[in-house]
Amino acid sequence: MSKRPTIILVPVDGSNSAGAAAVHAAVLAEAFGVPMRLLFAFPTDALEMYGVPSETMAGEQIESYSPEHFAAMRDRRARQVFDHARNTIGNTRITVEETVLAGDPASAILAHAEAVDSPQIVIGNRGLSRFSEILVGSVSQRVLHHAKCPVTLVHK
Repeated sequence: MSKRPTIILVPVDGSNSAGAAAVHAAVLAEAFGVPMRLLFAFPTDALEMYGVPSETMAGEQIESYSPEHFAAMRDRRARQVFDHARNTIGNTRITVEETVLAGDPASAILAHAEAVDSPQIVIGNRGLSRFSEILVGSVSQRVLHHAKCPVTLVHK
């Protein structure tokens, strides 16, 4: 018999699938009487996001190589994603936390889950980028197959 979770982890990226997962997670968190933590993974730095700059790159991309600009871009995107998830959930009595993770989304989510006592992950089946799923595999599939805690996959 599995332990009752102490927290519900919900990876979000602004997609409708992530929003559906957040709604489902909020119901679970309320039923278990535990907090829900929204997780947003973002590349560690601009090099990870864009690669090595070239002469043909747009000014915005070249400017984002500055650590300050990159951090501001990360923070803006995280706020958009967290706000989308919170708006999708609506008013709730549960505690909703927000955490920004750095690096590859699946790896960062799995590492975060391992660092938490008795989590349950609730994740949408599709993110924003179908193209990257074809190239590197679905984040949700990698989390589902490698997590050492319960995972609920929400279909949208």
